[in-house]
Amino acid sequence: MNDIYLIVGLLGGLAVISGYIFYKAKNLIPYVHSGAKTSAWKANLLTDARLDELSESPQIKQILNILEDTQYQFYISQVSREGGVDVGEVEDQLNSFLNSRYEEILEIVPEERKGVIEKTIQITNLRNLAGITIGASEEIPEENIKEIVSPSPTMSQEELEMLLSAKNLERLLEYLEGSEYYDPLSEALEERYEDEGISSLLRALDKTYYETLWEDIERKKAQRSVLKEIVGTKIDMMNIKLIFRLKREETPPERIAELLVVPYRLSEDQLKDMTSAEDIQSAAEVIMDTFYGPPLQESLNRFEETGSLFEFENTLDEEFLRICRRISISQPFSLAPVLTYIYLTETEVRNLRTIIGLKAEEIDAEKIKNNLIRRRKIEIQSAGRG
Repeated sequence: MNDIYLIVGLLGGLAVISGYIFYKAKNLIPYVHSGAKTSAWKANLLTDARLDELSESPQIKQILNILEDTQYQFYISQVSREGGVDVGEVEDQLNSFLNSRYEEILEIVPEERKGVIEKTIQITNLRNLAGITIGASEEIPEENIKEIVSPSPTMSQEELEMLLSAKNLERLLEYLEGSEYYDPLSEALEERYEDEGISSLLRALDKTYYETLWEDIERKKAQRSVLKEIVGTKIDMMNIKLIFRLKREETPPERIAELLVVPYRLSEDQLKDMTSAEDIQSAAEVIMDTFYGPPLQESLNRFEETGSLFEFENTLDEEFLRICRRISISQPFSLAPVLTYIYLTETEVRNLRTIIGLKAEEIDAEKIKNNLIRRRKIEIQSAGRG
């Protein structure tokens, strides 16, 4: 009889284990395809050595020839080479590549997790809206604004054209009524625009985008920890960069505080100390003992020598990509690989715009290289840091 009880107990235990395995597999399988697809795409991203090769090319035509052997082949082949290369045309094609890739990403992401990826990709809509807001503020002709907007898979062409047709800020607000941007933009226009100008509107747009993205993630149950680590880190770094910029502009601490988004790793007290610090160096010192201290320390000395915020911002951008890549390796069956690919690809396109734009201005190759965002070494053993 005891043997029977033992067998029944073992069978029951196996059933529980099998059920757990089935449950875990059911939750992981949707991410296998998206993870494999983005891993294959990541393998085609340009290495730092390839970016240096592009930077050293004597002419833009040669840069385009090199890119025709990459994933940009179809788009770059559309650029005319007769009578010189139009940099704007190259940028349009790079934007088309991004839009096409975003559409593919939305097709492979599990349906129940598509919302947060759509919101991430809506950064294109934010940039378009920023450009349109500037155009409406300065009453720039619609055809000129069209040159700086990009196609987006999360905004219809009809909606984009409607926003582009706004002749002034009042009309733009009419078109935005009912959207998440209407109230903050209206408030900034009424309370800040006269004193701060267009920057008040652009910062209101930025804050709204990141606040709504963060609120969306906070409501998630599945994938929340991964999403919070990646997006929360990005928000922290955005706050740090914003504080540095506003410190340079001698913006009052209370105004800086109004523009910050809820932090992730940084505390409210640390942000308060940063905003009230005497200068940029003092603000940086506040967080030198935090997760963000080591990368910032690398650039603090260079900042003191040059006075340029580029060192800080570039270092944070590179560190963010390193963190994303580490998380995507340690959490392969999650949204981390997809988000990491999005950020890596956006950075690569940004680097290509930098190379081509500076090459057109005949900037020295070494200076071009110094303006690029690099891939930092990944330290898997530090996965639990912070």
